[in-house]
Amino acid sequence: MKIVATPELINIPEIRFANLLDEDPLGEEFWKHWLGAMRYRKLRRHFSALSESGALATELSARADKQGPTLATHDARGMRRDRVVQHPDYHELERLAYGRGIVGIKYDAAFLAQHREVRHLAGFGAGYYFAQSEIGLYCPICMTDGVGRVLERRPAGTQTPLYETTIAHLAASDLENLWQGAMFLTERQGGSDVGANTVTATRQGRRWLLNGDKWFCSNVAADAILALARMPGGAPGTKGLGLFLVLRQEPAGNSGTIRIQRLKDKLGVRSMATGEVTFENTVAHLVAGENEGFKQMAEMLNLSRLYNAVASVAGMRRALLEALKYGAGRNAFGHRLDELPLWRAAMADLVAEHLGIFTLVFETVRALDRSDNGDDQARKLLRIAIPMAKALSGKLAVFAVSEAMEAIGGNAYIEESILPRLLRDCQVLPIWEGTTHILTLDALRAIQKEGSHEALFARVRLALSRVRAFDTGPLRARLDDDIGRLEMLLKRPVESQQREARQWLESVGRTFTLALLLENAMHRSLQRPCLAAYKRLFVRPAGVMPVCHGDPAGLADTETVLLRSAIRNE
Repeated sequence: MKIVATPELINIPEIRFANLLDEDPLGEEFWKHWLGAMRYRKLRRHFSALSESGALATELSARADKQGPTLATHDARGMRRDRVVQHPDYHELERLAYGRGIVGIKYDAAFLAQHREVRHLAGFGAGYYFAQSEIGLYCPICMTDGVGRVLERRPAGTQTPLYETTIAHLAASDLENLWQGAMFLTERQGGSDVGANTVTATRQGRRWLLNGDKWFCSNVAADAILALARMPGGAPGTKGLGLFLVLRQEPAGNSGTIRIQRLKDKLGVRSMATGEVTFENTVAHLVAGENEGFKQMAEMLNLSRLYNAVASVAGMRRALLEALKYGAGRNAFGHRLDELPLWRAAMADLVAEHLGIFTLVFETVRALDRSDNGDDQARKLLRIAIPMAKALSGKLAVFAVSEAMEAIGGNAYIEESILPRLLRDCQVLPIWEGTTHILTLDALRAIQKEGSHEALFARVRLALSRVRAFDTGPLRARLDDDIGRLEMLLKRPVESQQREARQWLESVGRTFTLALLLENAMHRSLQRPCLAAYKRLFVRPAGVMPVCHGDPAGLADTETVLLRSAIRNE
């Protein structure tokens, strides 16, 4: 007897998407609200194009991930060439992203003439849909935009024509003219401690030459590279670092001085080539010298942290979309999954967490637009909002993707599903561009040196002042508690400040999120989901893993005992 495989018998939903924007009606309401309905109508074609790219990228990304880049060190004659060979599907992903203006639109004169004040919101908003499928290539996209931003913001001078030519290549939509960007920042001995960098810059006539090793170079075959190097006779630490632009194609033969020693065998984002590089008398152009180099690199670092946060929110969104679609089509225990109370409650928490972090991350994007257009309060807010958004979203992405995988069950643990790749890819997001610890300390430094917390508190109060018809009393009390805890924190010894800062950052991040949800709930089409998310998140603990909670300072005496007992001491 032949058994016919009916949908009821298979009971495994087939999940496919043609356009990820079409699957996100709530997202569209946010874009209309933030951009304005008329402006969004003009920009929707760009959003839709990259959302279609995101859907098309799903299978391409899976193959590019499984058949990742390889390094061909020599040509057929035995000559050293150091060429990164990518799977053809990776190049198709590049066409779907760069070819549809994921970077180029932000540098397009016609676009800027009409939409400069929402440049980043439009760019990140549309790119969010592509990143839902391909976080690997989203890193080179970030680097390409980042190099363009640093060069664009340099004061006019003798190198302006070089910068303009480079930006034109970075913004190209045809792959033949495109120069992709990269940031070669870390070195083996220091990692996040950039002040320990030892790559040297020496002047030879009118040229600068770089020498030394870079350790973690993502998009390693990039054409336009920003690199930090120690200036001749420079001060120790970050003050002695200069920022240099390295062009692989100019002067001729420069590519041969950039040795790719090997490619990293990474847990995730495997479609994108990350390698170890040695500069051997590599010609470079000085962008910013001693005392200014690291400050200028921070411009790119802040943008890349924001890209990282958007990638985190995108990864969460795709995981939730997969789980929700699966739950609507899978039957268990006589019901659809999305009818079962515990499943519904768990997924509602995840959707609320996503909606909350989505509003926080894109409020930070909007603050970047305001800052670029001369708003000094927004500039001050960014100093704490960027590390906060990156820290909270990165940790939350790993948690949410794992929970979505569990909500689907064993079928999401199989490599035919996108969930395993999302989980591997998202695991890098709390690490790239500064770990949660580094970001926490950066936020603490911004508070102590620049008073950035005042801008944050002012933004929360502004959001609450716009709220009508909803009781803001409990949230105002929560804000007062955050303010009081910070005052106490800043009076404590430095070691206690560092131990307790992360707990405070998570708490005030939740307060900021809740305020933004209430503010957006004033828009009629967003009211119900924003209020529902507010209600759930107000009573939930911060949505990151509970590290450094309790009374960290009071438990300091247990640290040495536990840490030493966990390993063999040499």
